[in-house]
Amino acid sequence: MSVLLYSHLLLASDTKVLENDGLENCDAKSIEWAKHILSGRPSLVFQEAVLPLKDTLNLKSALDNANIVDVLRNSILEKLCDNSEHLLLLAISLLQTFLQSNYTGPLPPRSSLYILLNGNTEQAEQINRLLIASLSSGGQQAYDLIDDPLSLVLSLLIFEKITNQTVLSENATDSNMAVPDIATLTSSGFSSVAHWWLGRALLVHLSLLPEPSGIIPSVLSVIFSSIDLAHAIANDLPEHSSQDVTLRIYTIFYLENVKCSLAINTEQLCLASLTKVKKLRKFEFVLTGARAKRTKFQRESHSGLIILAKSSDELFRENQSNIENVSPEEFHLESEILLEKPFFESIADEPLDEQVVKKQRLDVDAGIEEEKLLPLALCQENIPKELMLLDPNAQPKLADYDDIQLLLRFYVIRQSSPAKDPLVEEELKALISRVIYQEGVKNWTIYSRALWERSILETSKAKTVERGILQMQSLVEELGLRIESRLLPEGNINSHLRLSYIHQIPLLPRWELDAALAEKYMSLGVLRSAIEIYERLRMSCEIALCYAAVGDEKKAEEVLVKRIEENPNDARALSILGDIRQDPGLWEKSWKIGKYVNAKNSLARYFYNPPASSGLSRNYDATLEHLNDSLRQYPLSFDTWYFYGCVGLECDKMALAAEAFSRCVSLDPTHALSWSNLSAAYVQLGKLKEAFSCLRKAVSSDAQKNWRIWENYMLVALKLNEWNDVLLACKKLVDIRRDKSGDGSIDVQIVEKLVEVLISSDYPTGDNQQLTHYQKSCTEFICVTLPSVITSDARCWRLVAKVELWRKRPWAALDCHEKAYRAISHNPDLEIDENVWSETVDACEDLIAAYESLGEIEGKFGPGSLVCKDWKYKSRATIKALMSKGKNRWDDSVGWERLLEMRNQ
Repeated sequence: MSVLLYSHLLLASDTKVLENDGLENCDAKSIEWAKHILSGRPSLVFQEAVLPLKDTLNLKSALDNANIVDVLRNSILEKLCDNSEHLLLLAISLLQTFLQSNYTGPLPPRSSLYILLNGNTEQAEQINRLLIASLSSGGQQAYDLIDDPLSLVLSLLIFEKITNQTVLSENATDSNMAVPDIATLTSSGFSSVAHWWLGRALLVHLSLLPEPSGIIPSVLSVIFSSIDLAHAIANDLPEHSSQDVTLRIYTIFYLENVKCSLAINTEQLCLASLTKVKKLRKFEFVLTGARAKRTKFQRESHSGLIILAKSSDELFRENQSNIENVSPEEFHLESEILLEKPFFESIADEPLDEQVVKKQRLDVDAGIEEEKLLPLALCQENIPKELMLLDPNAQPKLADYDDIQLLLRFYVIRQSSPAKDPLVEEELKALISRVIYQEGVKNWTIYSRALWERSILETSKAKTVERGILQMQSLVEELGLRIESRLLPEGNINSHLRLSYIHQIPLLPRWELDAALAEKYMSLGVLRSAIEIYERLRMSCEIALCYAAVGDEKKAEEVLVKRIEENPNDARALSILGDIRQDPGLWEKSWKIGKYVNAKNSLARYFYNPPASSGLSRNYDATLEHLNDSLRQYPLSFDTWYFYGCVGLECDKMALAAEAFSRCVSLDPTHALSWSNLSAAYVQLGKLKEAFSCLRKAVSSDAQKNWRIWENYMLVALKLNEWNDVLLACKKLVDIRRDKSGDGSIDVQIVEKLVEVLISSDYPTGDNQQLTHYQKSCTEFICVTLPSVITSDARCWRLVAKVELWRKRPWAALDCHEKAYRAISHNPDLEIDENVWSETVDACEDLIAAYESLGEIEGKFGPGSLVCKDWKYKSRATIKALMSKGKNRWDDSVGWERLLEMRNQ
């Protein structure tokens, strides 16, 4: 029965559910604590749990012992109850308290440390510093001004005790955390719930660090990639529990899997989970084009993008608590020009031949590709009927989980797309607009996040930057956290609603919101305001990076030196100072102090491309050694693996390169260059079949315009005698390069091989004989595509002539021979270069031979017609014309003698 209770905690259900869901067998304390957590008062649980122990607890020894983690284990955890279910509730309440203090607001009435010290705040500041230091990981220190760090540290330690996992190491700079084997540890629903909450707590821990590094991302990847968590919980639910609970368990698992991938920079793996949760929720949405008016004075509508979306009627659940929900204030543009939001015309009224997608030369009959981040309807006929009936200017409210799906897709697209790409920004605006502009009451957490992301987009546009900045300032203040000066009056706050979806949406702590505001000031050139915010947040590294970005490296060094003097163990500050000074000693020190991976990456780049002032030459061994150290510490870094593989290729260590690029494609299966480089390593290792398989993956991903990958594909296919693939690659290369290179895009030697294979068998004749796929494709390529590309290559025309002759079309073959001769005879170097003169004489001889052999064959129009009736006259005319060009210049050459001989014959 307890699993059902913990399921409701995972789902952040309403407290009323606990009274009506058959939890009578759960003890009263568990029910009471669960209600405290779900009602947004989690700090009460810690207060009740610690109250009986207050007189026996003493943290004074923590001041004499730098390792406060051991002190907490010995002084608190051992004195807490041994009831694992109560311990789990306590750990959950502490985690929620920390989130409320630093992410959602409002601040709890009392911090955990205040409760633990019984109001004695003399030692609080020093203990807080030790607690924050204990949260360091991978050489990166947690943010200095975290509120109530004791809540998170205690939460992690309790999860450590329940799951038997090492969560906080005795040495904060060299974690000995082991990667759990989820399949063997989640046999029971309770164990699965504990590991799930452990994953949530580690995601919170990771969000306190500037960058993902260390072992935490690997542990998170294992926890949230195992569907066994959801299976075990669903199997342990009592029979009377509703199907809705099971469905929601699987829904939030897939959503949190995506959130985890975004947090650890493996966003390439998100699509599978997003596709599964979309099908699970029966959620329909599509990106399409529609005409819209954007300004108050616009008379004609212009094409734009819109998301049409509708939640499944049977799965739509309107949370009753939303009735009392208070949404964050949304600022209006108040513009004399712009409309508040685009006004769309009815989707179905747009004529098919005027649709924006018609101009893109795309396959409008392809339908909707469901397994894409944004399913795209290229024309109105592809939009599902239910979505076509929606009013584009007043779309219905979506279920909260479906709003979150759109937000997560927004983050994946933004994180995996080029910055400031106009088309990508339009797609992102369409996604955010669908979340913001919908009917009905909105959840505070989801709505405020959508407003925040809209503001980020708007601050890049001159006409909307004012609203964007003001909206960002408002959202920072509405957290109800410590703000020195408020621009706006404080509104009503419902803390339990703010916590309801915090574990499904990417985490943004309050200082990151402030820092993002400072970053926007930087992008607008308001350096002073940006630095003021960073100084208030005590973000010394960001201040230094600000100064470095505007070229004031001396000031950046001063800030970093001061930071290092105050905190000698700040490995990140040491590494950034090393980047500015290009000093390997600082990087080595950063690595020694905190195993900071960026320090090793900088060392690797330094030895790969040493500055001229160093007097060093490129050192592959040192580069690989430093990259290897970096990857041992943080094995999920795609960029580091890619660099590692490239260095391996360059210094001819193919086994190493193959391993590196294998890791790259496991992290991002759609990265074409990684597949191509992996194939290059396999070719050198003699593994042609594996190389060919990799190249197939490369050309099927995002390499449609990369001619180098297609060329490698063609050459490996040639070695394996895969002629269909050779032909495909050759056609693609011509298509990619024809506009720039003309007939230089044709690989004549490869085409010769293709023609040789084609004409090796007789041309099929008769009613029952048909061309094979290769014969049909190759004939079309040689006889249709190539003639439209060839400009001056006589050799190519002769190949076309061969195929035309094979097709029993001698008239077309003779025409190709004539074009081959014209191509070379029009060479402007004919009168100055004897080699060109000799080649032209050869071409003339070939043409005369073609006239002689083909001229009297039955022609195009059947019996009675000839290929070239006057072939003798044309032969004499051709020779005469060439002799007139070479007279007085080449009349003593060997070629001239050959022409005389041809004329006499």
